[in-house]
Amino acid sequence: MEQVVFVTGATGQQGGAVADRLLADGWRVRVLTRRPDSDRARSLAQAGAQVIAGSLEDPATIDRCVDGAYGVYSVHPGPLAPEQDEVKAGQAVTDAAVKYGVAHLVYSSGLGADRGGQPAKWEIEQYIAASGVSATVLRPSSFMENLITQSDTVGIRDGALRTAAAAHVRQQFIALDDIGALTALALRNPDDYRGRTLELVGDVLTPSEVAAQVSAAVGRTVPYIQRPIEELRRINERFARGYELLNSGDGSVPDVDIDELRALHPGLMTFRDWLEAKGAKLIRSLLDARP
Repeated sequence: MEQVVFVTGATGQQGGAVADRLLADGWRVRVLTRRPDSDRARSLAQAGAQVIAGSLEDPATIDRCVDGAYGVYSVHPGPLAPEQDEVKAGQAVTDAAVKYGVAHLVYSSGLGADRGGQPAKWEIEQYIAASGVSATVLRPSSFMENLITQSDTVGIRDGALRTAAAAHVRQQFIALDDIGALTALALRNPDDYRGRTLELVGDVLTPSEVAAQVSAAVGRTVPYIQRPIEELRRINERFARGYELLNSGDGSVPDVDIDELRALHPGLMTFRDWLEAKGAKLIRSLLDARP
């Protein structure tokens, strides 16, 4: 396959999963990074990606990335990078896609973006729709991989699962590999996915259920400990607000027909599938590395 796809955020979790899938499928992948000498950028280059140094703050650099591309995958970090202008970046990538006539753009938004939970992503969705570019919107739920990122916000730390979700609250999850697969599907079949919005959920579990499945998979008890919202707020206000909305059950996150999504992508993983495929091994490594 000779078509080029420009993938934003390719040195991060989500964009990286998309870049890896597209490279595996034979696409030519073009990525942008401020740090072309980073381990992740070098790994992408070794896998065949074209790595361009720069940032989405520079219109000329965006032009260079999009010029000649068949498709674009557009993702922007939102609450995990509050110093970045998410809307400006999303609009700039969309403008370049229109300018250079890309065949299809896939924008990764967020679950519940149209219900007030993620206003910046909703604004970008509307901008894309008004631009006239052929596009698919993906709205991922929480990443299963967030359990193992060792971030300051959520995940498995010190032998326990820690988030700010109430233990009884059902939370929706998606595996990053499934985001990559669905992106590839939309890019391969733009006529079938033009104008569509897909809400991405592979499983729905309470934190207690997540901890129980993790414990069974790794062969040791991994308890769930709820973090106080105010503790999380000191780290990231927008992230804390997301957990407040989740705990309130106010309808800001929609119910999703998982079977309908699985009909499009039969390989869609449940949380248990993800644990068997890779999660349990990674979690064991985390637990074994504890001092």
